[in-house]
Amino acid sequence: MKKLIAVAAAIAMFAVSAHAQLGIVAGLTSNSSDLKTAYSDIVENQSVTQYHAGVVLRLGLPLNFYVQPGVVYEMKGATLQHQIAGLSGEDFEVDINTKTGFLEIPVQAGWRFELPGITPYAFIEPYLGYAITTESKTQAKNGIAQTAIEAMASASGVPLNTTNDDENKWNGRERLQYGIGVGAGILLLDRLGVSLKWYWDFGNLYNEQGQQASISAKAMYEQAKDNKANGIALTATLFF
Repeated sequence: MKKLIAVAAAIAMFAVSAHAQLGIVAGLTSNSSDLKTAYSDIVENQSVTQYHAGVVLRLGLPLNFYVQPGVVYEMKGATLQHQIAGLSGEDFEVDINTKTGFLEIPVQAGWRFELPGITPYAFIEPYLGYAITTESKTQAKNGIAQTAIEAMASASGVPLNTTNDDENKWNGRERLQYGIGVGAGILLLDRLGVSLKWYWDFGNLYNEQGQQASISAKAMYEQAKDNKANGIALTATLFF
C-alpha cells in the first residue's frame, strides 16, 4: 500500500512538473477601480508611476485548471490635491504624492479555454504583501509657493516630505496588506500572456498608533485613513 501511494505521488509530481512554466511578469497599476479612469491614467495621460514586476510559476492541473504562485514587487500610490498654510496664513494649493512598494506573494488559480494558437483564461488571485519602501512628496504650483511651504515646515520642525531613508517613515502605517484579485486574459502560443485584473485590499493603510512622519504624510493620512488600496492592474507575462 505504501509503495502504491509513493508511486502515485511520484506520478502526480511528474505530471505537475511536466506542465510547469516559469514566467516573468510586468505591468502598470491604477488606483482606480473604474475602467475608464484607469484607461485614462495608463494610456492617455502616460504618467503612471505605479507598476509591478516579478516572477511566477504556472502549474498545469487536470481539466485545464492551473495554479500560479509568484513573487512580485508592487508599487502602489495615490495623488492628493491639498491646501497648506504658509507662515503668513495664506493657503497654497499643492499636490501630494505617496508611493509605497510592496513585496507581494500572489497565488493565482484559474481555468484555460484551449484554442489553436490562443488561450483565453479567467482567474482569481488572493495575495499577501508587506511594504518595504515608502515616500510622500509635496509639490506646490510654483516656486514661490514651494519656498513658502518649505519655510513653514522648517519653522514647525516637522519635515515637509517623507523619504525612504527616514527612520520614522512607518509611523502610523500598516505594512502588512492582503486582498484578492479577479481577472481574465489571453495567452498567445502558450508563451505571451496579457491580462486585466481588478484587485481589492482588505487591510487598512493606516493605524492610530504614532504620528505621521511628515506634513505630506499627515495630509494623505487625513484623506485616506478609511480607504483601501483598490484598483486595476494591466499585466504582461512571458513564459519560458
